[in-house]
This record gives sequence, C-alpha cells and structure tokens, in this order.
Amino acid sequence: MIPRSKQFRYIAVAFVAGLSLAGCGKGCGKQGGGGSQQESLSLIPVDSNIVVGMNWKKIQASPMGAKMMEGVPAEAQPFLKDVDGMTLGMKIEGVERDAKDFVGIVNGKLDSAALIKQMTDQAQKTGTTMNEEDYEGVKIYSTAKEPTFGVAMVGQQAIFGKKDTVKRSLDLAKKKGDSVEKNKAVMDLIGGVDKGKMLWAVAKIPEGMIPAGAGGGMGNPMSALSSVKAIDLGIDYNENLNIDLGVITGTKEDAQQMMTMANSYKTLFGASLASKSPELGKILGALSIDAKENKVLLALKLDKATVEDLAAKAKAQQAAMPMGGMPDEGPGGAPAVPPPPPGAPGTAESAPSAP
Repeated sequence: MIPRSKQFRYIAVAFVAGLSLAGCGKGCGKQGGGGSQQESLSLIPVDSNIVVGMNWKKIQASPMGAKMMEGVPAEAQPFLKDVDGMTLGMKIEGVERDAKDFVGIVNGKLDSAALIKQMTDQAQKTGTTMNEEDYEGVKIYSTAKEPTFGVAMVGQQAIFGKKDTVKRSLDLAKKKGDSVEKNKAVMDLIGGVDKGKMLWAVAKIPEGMIPAGAGGGMGNPMSALSSVKAIDLGIDYNENLNIDLGVITGTKEDAQQMMTMANSYKTLFGASLASKSPELGKILGALSIDAKENKVLLALKLDKATVEDLAAKAKAQQAAMPMGGMPDEGPGGAPAVPPPPPGAPGTAESAPSAP
C-alpha cells in the first residue's frame, strides 16, 4: 500500500493488517479497551496537515478483509484480532515526496510481551537487532536497520512513526504542547467528513504547493487547480465500493470551472479510453462529478464483482513490474507518497494502501 522496504512492509502488515501508512515494531502493553478516535487526535501534533482515520474492524468485515489477510504471515495474524483502528497524522510542506513528520496511533487490546517478541524475532530473521530508548519513562522500540523509526505505548494506544514525532506525541500525552485539535483548518475538515466510514482522510494543501496557473494559462480550465485548498475522502465497502472525494477550492467559480472541465473531459475522451481499457471505462461510467459552493464532489460506486476483477488485473500488472512495482521510500522509512485508499483497485497487499 505504501512504498517501503521488505522489512518495513512486513512489520506494517503484521501490526495494522496492511492498512498503516507506515509501520514498524509493536511495543505495546496489554490493556483494556483501545481508546477513541478523539483520543487519537489528541496525540497528533498540531502542524500535521494530513489526517487519516481507519476502522480496522469494519475493513476486516468488508469483502477485502479476507484478501488482505493473504499478505499477512501466519505468525502475525493473531495480533490483528486485538486491533480496532488507527489514526495517522502527517506533515507535508511542499512537493517533496516524503513526509517531514508522520505518526500513527493504533487502538486496541494489545499484548506487549507477544508483540515485542514478534518484532524481536523478525529483526533477527532479517539480520538486525532491536533497540530500546527510554524517553521520560516510556520505552521507544526501533531496529538497528531503521533507527529513526520507533514504536511506543501510552495508556491504551500504540504510537508509531518517525522517532522524533513519536516523542512529540508522548509529550502530548502528558499535556505538553498543542495537538492537531488546535489546528482549526484541519479540524474543520475533519468535522466535515463521515468518520463512521471504514476510511476517511483530510488534507490541507500548503500555500504555494500547487503553482499559480498550474496546468495552463488563464484560458485553460486546469488553471483552477492552483485554487485547490484542501481535499477530503471517505470510503466504504460492503456489497458496493463507495468512494467520495471532495476537492475544496478557493472560490465557488473555481469549483464550477473544475467540475465543468472534468465532466467535459469525461464526455470527450471517455468512449475512446473505454475502448482501449474496458476497466477504465467501467470506472468512468460509475463516476459522477458535481459541485456545491466551493467544493467539487466526485463519487464512485462499483459493485463487488467489478472491484474484484479490477484488483485481479492490477495484481497481475504489478507482478509484471520490476521489484513488484515498488517505488522508493522516503528517508528513514517515511511514506514517500500518500497511499491509495483502502478499497481502491490494487493488490491484496496494497489495497483494499495514504491516509
């Protein structure tokens, strides 16, 4: 689902069933109920501009649940029953491919002894060793091969990510510093998404990240892209896969222009693209594009049979790519690019993968 080394992928899949944007060890304590989504937000640093929420129980119950387990080693599968969900925060400042900061909060009933043993065993198999760092009374676990990536436990929640960012989250657990809850722009976006879905995500676009006039001059509708301020996403998958993407622009006029441009391109080129790729034709046919105020609304609804067909073909294409189609990861194992959303056509390892 995300670019990562072989070891990085293994531990991510083991810990959050292939849904994490990043994953490493499992330094967790055996606890009661695993904490709420709101509690998770209180541990994400204030300057995060991307936040992703995942309901693991709901994802596991979806048609993709069984397929996802195919990529999880048998010895790691027992841990997954104790995971309820995850919330991830990232900070991306520009067009660079890796996140400056990222941290994930895993909720559930987690057995520390078993999880630490599992990580230690896996480290030995890959020729590395486990490290422990004490940060104000809390242990942060990492490996010698990925020393900048750490995992810690606070209360009933596991925290993983770049070690410096994990430390910031540990400070937040002690009420030191500000969390993303003090970031009004991001919290307004979170307030506008349906957090009952199996996955939701919001992203506040940094100023200047999209150059002015991107995509063409004043006469080109693509120039409205420079007006994009934020994005939100919601995904559910039961009998149908439903993906709702919102693109928030600076003005109502920009939203209308983008909607008109997108629908025009769909009409002009849809038939030609469908003749070359029936799969793409199905997606375009199921896609609706509308605008409301300063927001472009894209909604995609695909039936289960179509999703499975697309996933199988995507898996075959990925297998044919060098190195399994894996791009490079960012420094320190950071996610190089946000993953495709769970439920999107992809492989058992990378889909139902950022948020």
